[in-house]
Amino acid sequence: MEKQKKTHSSAETSSSLGDTAAFHGILSFSILVFIPFLLLRYQKAYVSPFDDNSTMILAFVIATLTYIAAMATEFKLRIRDVECPNIITNTSQLSAPLASITLLMIIFPYLGLFLLLIWVGFFVKLAIDSYQELFQLVGDAARCASELIRKKNMETKKEEKIDDQPCAASSTTCDSPV
Repeated sequence: MEKQKKTHSSAETSSSLGDTAAFHGILSFSILVFIPFLLLRYQKAYVSPFDDNSTMILAFVIATLTYIAAMATEFKLRIRDVECPNIITNTSQLSAPLASITLLMIIFPYLGLFLLLIWVGFFVKLAIDSYQELFQLVGDAARCASELIRKKNMETKKEEKIDDQPCAASSTTCDSPV
């Protein structure tokens, strides 16, 4: 029975990994499709997109780097059969469309704004769904940090007690110069 559960679990993981790969493939392809349109729009202009839309280009670069980091982390965890936190999956699922939308806002501003409004709706939905997990992760990190600080303080106190103990040979303390 346990063997069947394990096989079923690995089948779910492989299918979800395939679905995830398809999702990332589609979004990566959309980014690659919009870049030539960006070049086409600024082909005869004497202004580059970096001069004309520097904020959008910066948003595109940040969204793309965030997407790459989240996607690599998600794949790394799924390949190792470690449960991927929803925060990483949601970050990946939100940053790739944002990168596509920022490029689209440069090429076709009105269509980009419309899609940005839809993206904001998805962002709010995912933020509401995953706020509990985020607070749990922050709480776990805070607990671990306080535990590490407490252990470090205990080690420091133990060292201070050892330094304050009298020496065996004389009645002076160990840290006295004589």
